[in-house]
Amino acid sequence: MEKVIKIDGKETRLVANGATPRLYRSMFNRDVFADMSKTADKEGNIKDLEVFENLAYVMAKQGGLEMSMDEWLTGMDSPMAILESVTQIFSLWSATTTTIVSGKKK
Repeated sequence: MEKVIKIDGKETRLVANGATPRLYRSMFNRDVFADMSKTADKEGNIKDLEVFENLAYVMAKQGGLEMSMDEWLTGMDSPMAILESVTQIFSLWSATTTTIVSGKKK
């Protein structure tokens, strides 16, 4: 799946697919599923912005971004630019990880 969203006022093409978890693991030596399960508390407050920065970067790289993470983040006017786009990043991730096949009843 792909989606174009504005991050720091710039249109950014994000792509999420079957390669996203593998690329995330390769780039950050972490499991994206474990990280995403710990990103918010029960009230929905963000606990770890770095996870969203990492995921957004992986999806932006898949969408054609040609710079390092440091260059990408340094080019943003606000350190909160990713936070302002968390809902859209999360919705793309959720849409990619949602199953459409229901399990068989036993």
